[in-house]
Amino acid sequence: MALQKNALMADLRGAIRHYRVIRFAYEGRKYEVEPHELGRNPVTGTYELKAWVRRTASEHPRWLTFNYWNMRALEVLPDTFLPRLVKESDTSMAG
Repeated sequence: MALQKNALMADLRGAIRHYRVIRFAYEGRKYEVEPHELGRNPVTGTYELKAWVRRTASEHPRWLTFNYWNMRALEVLPDTFLPRLVKESDTSMAG
């Protein structure tokens, strides 16, 4: 499992660096997002991804924060995006 998570982390960092859209499952839902920041929460010590959720059938476009350890079946898509400014006040936890 740790090896799989290391591969996932490398793919995620590459997607952030190259502005690539990603798709993944998270707590029973599927998301397609523009990943912007991956960092460690200073309180919990867990890695979190700040991402812009693209409009889907059940989600409106908005900022969400995802717990890295709960992400499953990550796919890096060929689509690219322009970076957005992340404001702390605009983000909320997914789930």
